[in-house]
Amino acid sequence: MMNSRRLSLPSAAATVDDMDPRVWRRLPQPLVDRVLACLPTPAFLRLRAACRRFYHLLFSSPFLHSHLLLSPHLPFFAFVVPSAGHLLLLDPTLQAPSWFSLPLPLPPGGGGGPGFSPAAASAGLLAFLSDASGHKTLLLVNPITRLLAALPLCPTPRLSPTVGLAAGPTSIIAVVAGDDLVSPFAVKNISADTFVADAASVPPSGFWAPISLLPRLSSLDPRAGMAFASGRFYCMSSSPFAVLVFDVAANVWSKVQPPMRRFLRSPALVELGGGRDGASSVALVSSVEKSRLSVPRSVRVWTLRVLGGHGGAGGSGGGAWTEVARMPPEVHAQFAAAEGGRGFECAAHGDYVVFAPRGTTVAQAPTTALVFDSRRDEWRWAPHCPYVTHGGGGDAGVVGAGFRVFAYEPRLATPAIGLLDATAPVALHGMLG
Repeated sequence: MMNSRRLSLPSAAATVDDMDPRVWRRLPQPLVDRVLACLPTPAFLRLRAACRRFYHLLFSSPFLHSHLLLSPHLPFFAFVVPSAGHLLLLDPTLQAPSWFSLPLPLPPGGGGGPGFSPAAASAGLLAFLSDASGHKTLLLVNPITRLLAALPLCPTPRLSPTVGLAAGPTSIIAVVAGDDLVSPFAVKNISADTFVADAASVPPSGFWAPISLLPRLSSLDPRAGMAFASGRFYCMSSSPFAVLVFDVAANVWSKVQPPMRRFLRSPALVELGGGRDGASSVALVSSVEKSRLSVPRSVRVWTLRVLGGHGGAGGSGGGAWTEVARMPPEVHAQFAAAEGGRGFECAAHGDYVVFAPRGTTVAQAPTTALVFDSRRDEWRWAPHCPYVTHGGGGDAGVVGAGFRVFAYEPRLATPAIGLLDATAPVALHGMLG
């Protein structure tokens, strides 16, 4: 189960007069269910062991619907290490951010079937893309309920495309872009496929929309992923750096120039602000290296304000960048020492941005992370992750092909996955911590 620090109870001395069993045992069950529905997901997972009835609420549709509406938003981050069999979760809301471990239900790779790599996350769902080249399979997973469902095969054969995911209570939008297999020996960044599923659409199980063309001279990095805000997906193109914008409704791509594009290193686009119901904006996070600046080396955060329409395929959509944060020099010195020029993984969730330096080998799992609270303008280091074993070649924390970090909210209910052909739930596993 998760660490009990997330659920603090008053002392017995302070509650002896309030916790009269003659009152509490007579509370109507609907009222008790209403109180339980307001608990954060980790707290309810711990409490479900109190009695059989609480456990069976996990399979009650009315309760899951209430929990989806009433439970507080948790801006967690999920660190996914391929082939590790579990997620590393970081809670940035505490003054000393906390780590947790959560089992990851994925089909076996290698000789047991195709392997899958982490690709995207949204609304309590993680997306994994098949490693084999050709028509890709995209799996959606809820690690809490251990539900797993696959989208229909991607219509265009690809090698290592970039994936974007935007899920809501009753809808799923997935974009698979770039790395078109124009022949068995060549790839080009030509097009993107978009999958749309909505409870109000026909069929509700979803469909692949007509193919969309990427802007000319696009060069996508699948590890950079995509950000989603206001009906648009955003992703980075390199050599030279540019921001590609995909308008889902118009099925059209455009291009926006990033700030200081000649001096960016390890740029990443993230969705900043918002939360469960608030408005969010797209932010660019990147190291800046320019010898003549007053701060020669730094990590900066810019937000994008869209000025005009989509601008047409291959054109330049309007947008203005505003610098909103810069890593303090003393923090940057520590971060640069930890990064060692190897780059970093980055994600944003609500008001929090997390920076995770990559390890000395591409397969090494994260050992620590730097958290930026944009609302309070605070930078603080998370403690070392206790679930990563430090050491040499046989290290349990050194597996797979490199970790990825995503914005992740643990949810009991992800009804959008029901639009697909989901497998039946298996035994629920609690969080470890």
